[in-house]
Amino acid sequence: MILRRYRRSDLDQIAELEKRAFTVGPYSKRYLRIVLEDPEAISLVAQIGSAICGYLVALPAEGGSIDIESIATDPDFQRSGVATRMMSMLMQIACERYESIILEVREKNNEAILFYRKMGFEITEFLNGYYREYYLGSRNAYRMRKVCRK
Repeated sequence: MILRRYRRSDLDQIAELEKRAFTVGPYSKRYLRIVLEDPEAISLVAQIGSAICGYLVALPAEGGSIDIESIATDPDFQRSGVATRMMSMLMQIACERYESIILEVREKNNEAILFYRKMGFEITEFLNGYYREYYLGSRNAYRMRKVCRK
């Protein structure tokens, strides 16, 4: 597996991966293009052979933070270290420029919450009705934060 920066030619594969990875509320191809190609974004791709097996995009936020807009691993590659490697690379890059990394996660997405805790994130806020779509009967989210150590 190689980790690298996003290229425009990746968009079609990422849009397909998005639909496979998120059964509720996947981003549209149009929105993915906007965030992945934002000049201030950190956009990473995990690739095995010619196949993209994961992606991550983070955008600058207020207060010296960068916000993980999305991280996704192809379901065929989950639990193989793809997300861990992408997060580790993001932390290396982001912590050179930002004070912290933040993200929002669905309140009932226990697997993701455990993963983020393992990566050093802590819950800082409860966001009532944050999402449009319901997931396991909830639209709520947690904001999580990891402080960069300089």
